[in-house]
Amino acid sequence: MEFHVILTLAQSAEDGGNYATINRIVKANPGNTRKGLLNWAFQKAPEGFEGANIVFFSAEPNVLPSSESEVGA
Repeated sequence: MEFHVILTLAQSAEDGGNYATINRIVKANPGNTRKGLLNWAFQKAPEGFEGANIVFFSAEPNVLPSSESEVGA
């Protein structure tokens, strides 16, 4: 199943105060977890963001409902 994963990180002021966002579509195997996707995204962060603070994290299925009734219309 595909997931849309977004992770935004912030460095501390001592480390430059920069932000980085990882925004990817990831194929996950049955049994994978949101924590596993978070760890994967953290590994994709640019150099220098190894202990950065998590500002935002989302891992949602990369599918839309197939009919209006599934949206609640």
